[in-house]
This record gives sequence, C-alpha cells and structure tokens, in this order.
Amino acid sequence: MSKRSSTERRQFMAAMGGLMAGAALPSGSAQAATLPPRTPLTLPASELRGDYDVLVIGSGYGGAVMAARLAPGRRLAVLERGKEWAPTDFTSGLIDTLAQFRSASKPLGLFDYRIGGTVDVLSGNGIGGTSLINANVVIAPDRDIFGRWPQSVQTAYASGAMDVYEERVRAMLAADTVQENDALRKNWFHVSTTKARQRAGAQVSAKALPIAVNLRRYNGQQNAQGVWQNPCTHCGDCVTGCPTGAKNSLDVNYLPLARNAGAQIFSRMEVDWVERLPDSRWRVHYTSRAASGAAVSGSVIAGSVILAAGSLGSTQILLRSRGHGLALSPALGTRFSTNGDLLGVSYNTSVQTNIMGFGSGAAPFGQKRTGPTITTAADYRGGGRPPEQRFMIEDAAIPSALVDAMRVAMPLAAGGAFDFPSTQRIARDALARRSDGALDHSMVYLGIGHDSAAGKIELDANGNARVVWPNLMQEPFVARMRAEMAAHAKTASGRYADSPRTSAIFGGVMTTVHPLGGCPMGDRVEDGVVNADGQVYNPNGASQAVYPGLLVVDGSVAPTSLGANPLLTIAALAERAAERAAARNRI
Repeated sequence: MSKRSSTERRQFMAAMGGLMAGAALPSGSAQAATLPPRTPLTLPASELRGDYDVLVIGSGYGGAVMAARLAPGRRLAVLERGKEWAPTDFTSGLIDTLAQFRSASKPLGLFDYRIGGTVDVLSGNGIGGTSLINANVVIAPDRDIFGRWPQSVQTAYASGAMDVYEERVRAMLAADTVQENDALRKNWFHVSTTKARQRAGAQVSAKALPIAVNLRRYNGQQNAQGVWQNPCTHCGDCVTGCPTGAKNSLDVNYLPLARNAGAQIFSRMEVDWVERLPDSRWRVHYTSRAASGAAVSGSVIAGSVILAAGSLGSTQILLRSRGHGLALSPALGTRFSTNGDLLGVSYNTSVQTNIMGFGSGAAPFGQKRTGPTITTAADYRGGGRPPEQRFMIEDAAIPSALVDAMRVAMPLAAGGAFDFPSTQRIARDALARRSDGALDHSMVYLGIGHDSAAGKIELDANGNARVVWPNLMQEPFVARMRAEMAAHAKTASGRYADSPRTSAIFGGVMTTVHPLGGCPMGDRVEDGVVNADGQVYNPNGASQAVYPGLLVVDGSVAPTSLGANPLLTIAALAERAAERAAARNRI
C-alpha cells in the first residue's frame, strides 16, 4: 500500500472514529413534523460595533451561559467562529457528513476534528458549539473529585452551593430520561449486561442518564424561549446534528435567552488573539469569513473579554496572545485531560440491539427505534473505589452516516475467526444494512473515567493548537475499561474490539470528545492560568493578581478529569462565574 493511500485510510478512520465517539412517542418510529423556520440568532458582520462592554468568545456551554446571564443592561456581543445551523442542514449520508469536517479549506465545517499522534480531539463548530454534536448527557461528577481544584470551588461543592447552579442548568436544558416504556433495545441490552456483571460480583449499577433532549415535552410547539421543537424520533443521530429539532442544544435555550436580553450574536468570526490596551481595555483580533469562507481580518474593543472557545480554542488564543506580548502563567497549555474517554465495541453478540441510526428518514426493516445516542450507563463509581479507579461505560448508537462504514470496518477491527452463526451475520452485513447482521447485534461503548491530566497543548508551526501526550495509551484507565468492556461483551457472546481508530490496524490513536484543561484553575499564578472565578492571572503582579476584564469560562479551566460527561459542570461553573462577575465593579 502506498504512503498516500495509507495516510488517507488513517484520516478516513480518524473521522469515522470521531463521529462514533460523539454519541415519548408511540411504539414504532415516527418522522418529525415540519416546523416553522427558526428565527436566526445571528446578525450580519456589518452590524458589529467598534466597542462593547463585554465580548464573549465562543458559544458553547461556558459562553452561552455567560452571554445569557450578563447580557441584560450591557452592550454584549458573542463571537463564534462557526456558522448557524438549522436542523435541516444536518445530513445522514457518509459523504455529505465527511464534507462537513472543518479544515483549512472548509473553516465553517461542523466537526472540528484534530488528528494527533496519540489522541484525536473532536468538538463542534457552530452557534451552540459542541452541544450541536454531543450526546447531551447532563450528570454531575462525584463531589470529592474537586479535592484538587481551587479551595473556593471545593467549598462551593462541599457546602451544596453548587447544587443551585446545577439545578438551574438542568432546568434550562430541560434534561429528561428515557423511560422503560420507551422500549429501546440498546437500553435494555446495556442494562441486562450490567446486571450480569453484578451477578458475577462486579461492583456496578445500571444508571439511567438525564439527557438534554426533548423526549416528550414539546410536540410541534414553542419551548420556553420561543423556539419550535419536535419530540425525539429516536433516530440515533444526535452526534451528527439532530435533524428533527428535538435536541436541547444551546441554540434553543441559553443563546435565545441571551439574544432576547439584548446580546448581539455573530457567526463566522474566529478570534485569533487578544491585546491589552494602555487604558486596560482589550482589543480582540479576529478573522471574519463570508459564507464562502473568504476571510477578512478585523478587530473590536471591549471593556471585558470572556474566552469560552473550549479547551483547544481558548488555550490557542492565549498561546497566540502570549506570542504577541501578553504575560501569562507558566501553567498555560498544561493539565490537558481526555476525561478518561475510551471507545470500545461489543461486536457481533447473540442479541439484536437496534444501534444503527436512521436520521430523518423512516426506520429501516421495521426497526422499532434506535433511541438517543446515549441513554444509560454501567456506573463503576461506587463501592468505595478511589477516584482514579472510578469510571462509567455508557451505551451509544451509531449515527446513520457511519453505519455502512462500520459494517465494513468492524470485522477488521475485531479480527479472528467466528463461529458459524456469527460468520453468517458478518456475511449479511457485507451485503446491506440488516437487522440480522453483525452490526445490529453489537453495542458501542463510551467509557468515561480518570486520567492523570498530563497532556500538553502547544502551537504547531501554523499557530494551531495540538495535543502532545506520548504515554496516553499507558494510562491505567485504558486497561481497566477495556477489561470491563470485554466482560460486558462476553456476557452476550460478543467479541470486544477497540473502536476502529484505536485499533492498531487503523492507527492505534485514542479519541476524546470531552477535552478538558489547557487553562487550568489554580489558587496562585504558579499553579493555574485562572482563579476560581475564571479571571486570568497576571504574572507581573502578586501571586493572585489578575487582569481586570479578562476571563476564561469553559472546559479548559478544569485542572483534572471529571469522570462524568462535563457539560453540567462547565455550565454550572459558568452560572457561578456569571453571578460573581456581575457582582464586581468590572466583569
């Protein structure tokens, strides 16, 4: 095989692996009703003013919350590098989906997939950030995880003060859980194998997961922010963009709230770096792109700037800013964590699972429904385990865009010989999508646990963020999760296999959909880039001196892994940061 074809294969499998990571109607599937067009959240670039009280950079969980809470009474704008997406923009075909990957030639692509030497990172690119393509799981980490965070954060969690902010987020995102009468086969399968592990002596429990999906509340109606929504059709395509308008992504809750409170929201504006002015205000340098992708450079001034561009994005902006002379903590770029993410597959079991997504079309071959991407977890966080040994294994559907590629890739990733019934199922998959094929008798697992947060983010030769973590595959969580995923597979006569991207044949590279760190919190400038309120430390002052008006509020501030899906923690900390910022003379 040529070097070029080998590289293309790795890139293809990297894209496929990244998509697979990011994973009440009557019985039977239903196609969503046609909704009235949504009122655009964004304004044309021509309406951007020369200066603002507050600029929020990014529209993910940190940025959307800060914008919604700080917009009243302030001249506030949100700058988002991606474009605004409508439900009808999301595709279910492989070729169309791959065309939506962000690159130098397609900077407005939905999927920002950073290919690395030991870890790939997937995040969203658009109004709403990664909420557009995640599985929207709304759960809290164990409270003792925060023992290595700044003291005031530890106190806020230990005292129960953070409970108020978490509940506020749950209400805004309208989190709900799949019920037993939804009769989802993949949910039943995962609960059943978890109970089998219990009977075998494993300290594990099955846990229904709250998800930010409109399962049954609105049926062709306007939600609390006036956005039209359909109920979930259980199509399994959450992680390639909800095609039916059922997902409670940030563009249907916090961002409309911000817009209604007076915030100006601009898409297709990528912030390059920030500069402190002599009067202590901030100049933000950005690249604005037309719908075609054509770029124009510009700048805007603000009294306060809130970086909320995600782990790679915010770190990249500050690393570039340091290159332009802004003094920052030596901790910048450190404490990167994958949140202990590990993808695995229980392949070709004896039980049909209905994990193949079908998008906006009708479910194939009489399939009852797939379900939201993630609905339940095997929870290994109890039993008196020390934090580093805790993890969860969540179920996951395969989005429709990846089904055909997975039918081909999984026999290669699984390897070895199979018995006759299993071989028959593989043969059926080789011909077409089949409910009696091997893929629809499989289960995709998303493991979430704890790593050492020893990764480092640095700039490459082009000034773009990349992750360096040579020994990631040797982290203890990898072997621990693999062993338990394999045990789950064995209970249903399946074969455990790494996800295609992680398997040796396709590169042996980890994939994370929950990047954390890079701008870690700390009690002093020597330990962190920001303090517990997200204020950026000024190393030219005392150990706790900060730059007035410069904050980071997103997943990059996490100094450790969380061992749980991070959106609730990021949003709750943003709720707290917004409240505390509003109480100061200057944000």
